[in-house]
Amino acid sequence: MHPALRYVASLCVALILTLSIAASTTANRFLVASLLPLYWTVASLTLAHRHALFSLSRDAAPARKRGALVGGVGALTGGFLLQTSIPAGAAGLGLLLLGTVSTAADVDDR
Repeated sequence: MHPALRYVASLCVALILTLSIAASTTANRFLVASLLPLYWTVASLTLAHRHALFSLSRDAAPARKRGALVGGVGALTGGFLLQTSIPAGAAGLGLLLLGTVSTAADVDDR
């Protein structure tokens, strides 16, 4: 995918997500505003390294166990963050996805 197209598509995804969360909550606006660059980065890295991201799930059993552990801890923490506020939960999920995608990008670059 051409980088300019990837950045525009990522920006659209981030804007849609951020604006929909902003419309549904009266929480801290700085937290809501921080979702835009977070999800813009996550979407861009996901599009750039999508093949590596999906191939990581086919690795050996230890990698799948690690993935299940990280996903479970992320889901538990994300659930508690969502009880605090929707933007906090979205930020927690975005940070979990950022870690996952950055690992896939690192593996893809090797």
